Amino acid sequence: MKKLFAKLGGACRSLYTGAGKGLRRAFNASRTPKWRHGSLGMAVLAALIVAGVFINIAVQSLEDTYGWRRDFSFNGYTVTGEQTQAVVDSLPAEVEIFLLYQSGDMDSQLYEVLMRYHRLSDKITVTPMDIAKNPGLLTRFQGELTQTLETDSVIVNCDATQRYKILNYEDFVTQGYNIEQGTFEIAGLAYEKSVTEALVYVTQAQLPTIGVLQGHGELTLDAMQNLTDFLRRNNYEVTTVDLLVSGSLSEVDMLLIAGPQKDLTTQELEAVQSFAQEGGSLFVIRNYTDPVTLPNYMSLLKNYGVTPIPGVVVAGEEDSGSYYGERIYLLPYFTQMEMTQPLIAASMDVLLLAGASAFETPAQTDNALSAATVLKTGANAYVKNPENGADSIDFEEGDRKGELTLAILSGRMHAGGTVSRMFAIGNSTVFTDEYMYQRTFNEEFILQVMGELMPQKSVSLDIIAKSAFHPGMRAGSQTVGVMLLTALPLLTLVAAALVLLPRRNR
Repeated sequence: MKKLFAKLGGACRSLYTGAGKGLRRAFNASRTPKWRHGSLGMAVLAALIVAGVFINIAVQSLEDTYGWRRDFSFNGYTVTGEQTQAVVDSLPAEVEIFLLYQSGDMDSQLYEVLMRYHRLSDKITVTPMDIAKNPGLLTRFQGELTQTLETDSVIVNCDATQRYKILNYEDFVTQGYNIEQGTFEIAGLAYEKSVTEALVYVTQAQLPTIGVLQGHGELTLDAMQNLTDFLRRNNYEVTTVDLLVSGSLSEVDMLLIAGPQKDLTTQELEAVQSFAQEGGSLFVIRNYTDPVTLPNYMSLLKNYGVTPIPGVVVAGEEDSGSYYGERIYLLPYFTQMEMTQPLIAASMDVLLLAGASAFETPAQTDNALSAATVLKTGANAYVKNPENGADSIDFEEGDRKGELTLAILSGRMHAGGTVSRMFAIGNSTVFTDEYMYQRTFNEEFILQVMGELMPQKSVSLDIIAKSAFHPGMRAGSQTVGVMLLTALPLLTLVAAALVLLPRRNR
């Protein structure tokens, strides 16, 4: 037995000694230039490359499956909020999104945004499409929409509803007013707002419908094309209603009455009143040239606390902030109320009313009515009535002077518990002139009005646009800059020490 253990011990010592010699030889070999700078380095490099490839594949797979990637860009342009999550979670049907490009030149930033929607819901598919190779797409999605299909356009389509929406460059940017330059410029990226609202639009079973009253010399759809196009782009249906020719308000959610020149008949007035009693809303636009001698129509307005004042409003010369150039080009003041507060807070309270009429300041006439001023003039405005034979817009004795109401929002409670709302404004150019859409915040104002008139049916979502440009460094951020400038030479010294100290000790 002792001899057996002795032999086993000797074998183990031989094995240990041999293994140790082999490890020493391998270690010494690895220190030779051949291995240090040749095969071993190549092997390590190859292993790192393979590991990197597999890690990238794994990370991309996790992103494609679960959307785990985080956006660390300064504006987080691909990050979506709770409203978007709620919309994609409740999609009733599948949606196709096409990103159009040409000659391999695709907007990668926009593509990343769309892919985020695909990862949020398996009901959304995203397909980049080269329009040069797929000309049939142009005819399939042109329809009657005013938007044109071009590079970097996005088509959001739902086959279940047979509805689609085209988003162009203008839909993805917002403008801000540069006070120093006195111009409007690109300020934000509205990717999330535009795409999410498009999803709601194409999947909604029934869109809110706006009826435009005709038959009394009102403004036509052609005259209001800028307004109707804007409403359609923001997910509202627009149709004409002529109550004299078998027109009906049964399929209408809101009635737009723009400057009638003839009075409503008794039957028409009753139809509009019945519509209002069922909760229908009224959007009233008038100009200073519109007649006020329309008994039925005026009774409808007065029922909501709206009483027009004949004549055109002129800003007082001393109220320099209340007009633009000529004193009949009014820059109205916004009153503080729930509808206007978001616009005031975002500095989007710039409108231009060219040739406006005014209303009597609304008063509480009964317990079922609530009416409030939305827009008003400066304290020294006055009214000039052309019918009085005035040859100029200068103030004269007898002209009504003081702060005047330019727009009113009111609501009336009916016997059945329903509430009908009316918004009345004394100017049409704010909605019909293309200049206003380019130079003022009338679009934001219109959406706020629509949200008040149809609060349960509005498709516009309160999603804040992301900043388009990186904010510049301010005086308060000097510490960070000093730290960065100091860190660079210090890091260089540390790196030099790490390299030189081992050589000194050899």
